[in-house]
Amino acid sequence: MNKKTIIIVLIALGISAAVYFLFATKESIQITGNKTEMKQLWTCGMHPEIIMEEPGNCPICGMKLVPKKGTDKSTGERKILYWRAPMDPNEIYDHPGKSKMGMELVPVYEDEAGSSGIVTIEPAVVQNMNVKTEKVKSMKLSNIVVTNGILTTNEQTDYIVTTRVNGWIDKLYINYTGQKVNKGDRLMDIYSPELVAAQQELLSAIAYKNAVSKTDVNDILDSGDMLIKNTIRKLQLLEMSDSDIKKLIETKEVKTYATLYAQRNGTVISKNVLEGQKVTPGMTLLHISDLSLLWLTADIYEYELSKIQLGSRTEIRFNFLPDKTFTGKVSFIYPTIEPKTRTAKVRIDIRNKNDLLKPAMLANVTIYGKELGVKPVVSENAVIRSGRKDIVIIALGNGKFKPQEIKLDGYADGYYQVLDGLTEGTTIVTSAQFLIDSESNLRAAVNQFTSASSEESKYLRDSTTSHDMNHEMKNDETRNSEAKDNSTNVDMKKEKKTESIIRKGIIDLNAIDKNKDGKVYQDFMDWNVISDEAGRCPLCNMYLSEVTIGEAKQNLIEHGFQVK
Repeated sequence: MNKKTIIIVLIALGISAAVYFLFATKESIQITGNKTEMKQLWTCGMHPEIIMEEPGNCPICGMKLVPKKGTDKSTGERKILYWRAPMDPNEIYDHPGKSKMGMELVPVYEDEAGSSGIVTIEPAVVQNMNVKTEKVKSMKLSNIVVTNGILTTNEQTDYIVTTRVNGWIDKLYINYTGQKVNKGDRLMDIYSPELVAAQQELLSAIAYKNAVSKTDVNDILDSGDMLIKNTIRKLQLLEMSDSDIKKLIETKEVKTYATLYAQRNGTVISKNVLEGQKVTPGMTLLHISDLSLLWLTADIYEYELSKIQLGSRTEIRFNFLPDKTFTGKVSFIYPTIEPKTRTAKVRIDIRNKNDLLKPAMLANVTIYGKELGVKPVVSENAVIRSGRKDIVIIALGNGKFKPQEIKLDGYADGYYQVLDGLTEGTTIVTSAQFLIDSESNLRAAVNQFTSASSEESKYLRDSTTSHDMNHEMKNDETRNSEAKDNSTNVDMKKEKKTESIIRKGIIDLNAIDKNKDGKVYQDFMDWNVISDEAGRCPLCNMYLSEVTIGEAKQNLIEHGFQVK
């Protein structure tokens, strides 16, 4: 019986142990299942790279740490924020499907958003900032460029009248500016002793040839011919016409003046001489231009040059003829940019019938440039241009925003064409994106977005260092906690008795500097908080920074405070 009793007791104990183990395991599983909440983290509002596991003060500026958003939620069912292409993280959709390359889209969950640069803003803050959004649409931008132009003369038909001899104006056939001339018309007669001497040399050369014509010496005969040729060439260089030289040889009468003739048809633009005036070689006497074809030069901004090409059709209107439209084509694009206005010039040829148009007239010019095609476009107000990158803010809904780098193309009527980075239908922020930048430290998110791997490791290193610093600060605070508690009431009483370090009105820095060392302590967030001793700002709890009186004065002036 004793043996049976022992066996029964052992069996009962074994069954009890098995039941206990079964229920204990279930309970532990339930407990483990309930402990899936993420640990609350703490960060600094001024330095988002500081992340702590416990509350405290920022080791950089001394401000109180605040709870980090998105770290106190359970990891139950994962929420999908959006879908992206597996080969291109910039190709984003709000629904599942296939990418441009035909690959299945990959979901991005809410707990993965931080690595993609997504930031979260409370709905109330979004409403207060008056955030406006719109969907990206595809459209063809206008290829029309509207600008101003000015009429000028045709440089290809301009010429000036000058002389190659010294002399005096004997007779002037051009009596006024604006007079029309035809090719071959006489312009003026110039008396020149130099020209008279050259004609006499020709007559002497002819007489010499006639005198030696009866000799049999060939060298003498050749010298006579050569002398005549040289004197004729001299007269030609002095702009004496061939008809006048022929007449001189035939009549033997020396002409005391040289006649200048019009080279082409045109209009006298400027007249710089009068009858009887002395002239010298190279002097500009008349400026003549053909006004039947004028040039219109128009200014084009750099960003609009991509629309302009040779042969582009144009419409020109002048204020004095509002009901008449002139047409032309772009005949030349100048190769340089005006440094001050950052514009290039284009040239348009205009026929001027009946001299209706005048040089120097201003015109309104409409140029029909190259077609830009249908592409996704974004408003210029939605683009944050940093110089190196162009970024828009994508609205993912529920207060979540994501910076997205894009590549821009043509611009017209307040819209940019997007070559890469956005697709049609994506919702973007069109106003208050800079407030989003301020509210959510978007620049830190952009850094994560552009270099996620390097920034992630940097944040880990910074977090570890900050965590160690936080523990050291906690140890110091533990050692000094009793002393601080005992002195709290005393310090509060002293603050009531002493003057406030929050300065108002006209600030006298010399009066604040009681120890006369030329230095004070200033808060770099609330600039009018200044003390002669080290401490914290009573407004934001930041540590005061030591600066010279000159530096403090400059900081106050730059931020709108009055200084004595």
